[in-house]
Amino acid sequence: MKWSDEYAIGEPHIDEQHKMLFKMAGDFQTALGEGRGEKTFGLLLDFLDRYFRGHFKYEERCMEEYQCPIADKNREDHARFLSVYDDFRKRYESHGYLPEDAHELMDIAEDWLTSHIGRIDLQLKPFVKK
Repeated sequence: MKWSDEYAIGEPHIDEQHKMLFKMAGDFQTALGEGRGEKTFGLLLDFLDRYFRGHFKYEERCMEEYQCPIADKNREDHARFLSVYDDFRKRYESHGYLPEDAHELMDIAEDWLTSHIGRIDLQLKPFVKK
């Protein structure tokens, strides 16, 4: 999963945050492929928890500030993703590292990230340019 300029919204902080999320996903996929998932999964979950929650709040504020008509849908999509993420977090806290969970979370996160940016976040672009 790699960043592409087609995902750029034009709001510098959101674009930089999205680039960082793509990089983290790629780095963790590499760690999984190299057999380092067990050593890094807990760190990834901690990072994602802070990063997603901070990023989502910022993005939601921007959608409100720019009066993007899809702001409510964006907030709802964020909440759904955080619910899925929280389930993985709870499983990790209960059972420790499970390779199948790490792979599944990364598949879900990558699919969600590209889909969310493409379907929802990019709708902010015309409002940023005004």
